[in-house]
Amino acid sequence: MGGGYFPNSGQQHPGQQYPGQQHPGQPHPAQQYPAQQYPGHQAGEPIHEYSFASLVPVRHWVRDPALRSWPVLLLVALVCVPPIALVLLNNATESTIHGIAWIFAAYFAVAWLLLLGVIVRPQHVTRGMLAAIAAIGIVTQTPTAIFLETKLHAGTGSLMDVFTIGLPEELAKAIPVVVVALIWRRDWRAQAPRDYLFLGAVSGLVFGAAEAVHYFIDVLGSLSGNANGILLQGLTIQYIWRFLTDPIDHATWAGITGYFIGLAVTGHTRKYSIGLIGIAIAAVLHGLNDWNPINSHPAWVLVTLVSVLLFLGYARAGALLPPDFAAVAAPPMPAQPAHAGPAAPAFPAAPPGPLTPPAHARTQPPPPTAPVPQEVWWQQPPSRPVPAAASHSGAPPVPAAASQPTVGAPVTVSQKIPPKPWWEQ
Repeated sequence: MGGGYFPNSGQQHPGQQYPGQQHPGQPHPAQQYPAQQYPGHQAGEPIHEYSFASLVPVRHWVRDPALRSWPVLLLVALVCVPPIALVLLNNATESTIHGIAWIFAAYFAVAWLLLLGVIVRPQHVTRGMLAAIAAIGIVTQTPTAIFLETKLHAGTGSLMDVFTIGLPEELAKAIPVVVVALIWRRDWRAQAPRDYLFLGAVSGLVFGAAEAVHYFIDVLGSLSGNANGILLQGLTIQYIWRFLTDPIDHATWAGITGYFIGLAVTGHTRKYSIGLIGIAIAAVLHGLNDWNPINSHPAWVLVTLVSVLLFLGYARAGALLPPDFAAVAAPPMPAQPAHAGPAAPAFPAAPPGPLTPPAHARTQPPPPTAPVPQEVWWQQPPSRPVPAAASHSGAPPVPAAASQPTVGAPVTVSQKIPPKPWWEQ
């Protein structure tokens, strides 16, 4: 390949040229960015690669706010909780076992909460809503479910468990979502159905954690002295898995209910009866899950798969923007004057021939630009319309159509700013 432009040399060599305009003397892109420096390093000072701060990062914990953000602190807590629970088992008593069971159940419920928050990404759920869901669920869910199941003589021997187990428990998990929706009813116009899907999932996590503790303490505890050997090992693993599966199973069913509650309260017509459809779907899936011919058999996996696929599908369907924010996200159409002539070009036409920059542009390097820090995954805001970028010739960017007033009509800007999601607060 003959000739061409060699960026490192800054010279133009004769030979085959690429079609289009050439910019001789253009510096290599790597020369446009300043060299990265260590934190706290001043220009002209020697860089100590093995300083005390790099070997013992205490100063970073004191000064770096990213290491004091709540996701980092939560990660530290998730790492430290298991050894704390194991230390408490050294002098185990009945009350200690109960407390550790609750810690174990809450541990996995919080882990599922983080994963669901990343997947669903509710935009208008605050920490106050999450705290209210958890508090109301702890107080109301278990008594309501036990009362209804006792009155209906719950059992898993027939498909009637859809009405005797599935329906009572799904109604109990819907109570916190409905109460929170009524408390925050002024925000209905600023919410989306997936916000209530996430609130329903949190309600299901609370119920599933409490159910796992019940099975571990009451059911497994009643088998003391009656199981040993391989049977004891199988029961132990089975009930350990319940701490993982019960919260997420109930979260998917309660999330489906929450989605339909969100459709009922955020829609224009406010058809509250549509919430019963979600309770019915969740009750059927719950009843099939508990039915003896399906539970702990291969069809059990199919029921679980259908439940999580429905949950994810509703999470996607409920991501539509509410009416108050639809105008903010949609770029408006530019208005043209009634008697406007031919539109002038945004930039002057380029002169024919190769474009040669002025002498001072070739001799002076471009001003250094500071690198833009990349946001971590829990700080990334939802996607928004991006204005047109500036041209490579240094011209200012073209203003967006929304900022240009229309001719002959007053412009009024009254747009609500969506609140930060719960993981960014």
